[in-house]
Amino acid sequence: MKLHHKGFLLITLSKTGSMWDYQLIKKVFDEYGESGDFREKTLRIALDELSAAGLIKRIENKIETNKDKEKLLFKYQLSDFGISRMVDTGLLLP
Repeated sequence: MKLHHKGFLLITLSKTGSMWDYQLIKKVFDEYGESGDFREKTLRIALDELSAAGLIKRIENKIETNKDKEKLLFKYQLSDFGISRMVDTGLLLP
């Protein structure tokens, strides 16, 4: 059984230090064999929820323009609270 998406995102950030949202989404797509706009938006919402809960934080942002469409991108890293909660729940060893 695979880990839920939010847990996977947290573990990925714990291993890498920080990543852009599109990089995290690609890792989830590769790991779970998913794709598509709906899944991408669902993962962006999951990142927003993790950020709102204080488990991760946005450390950088940029605007990407592609075919006259602009997209706001965020770079995330775990917060101290996120690390503490991961240890409490067994997602991360102390």
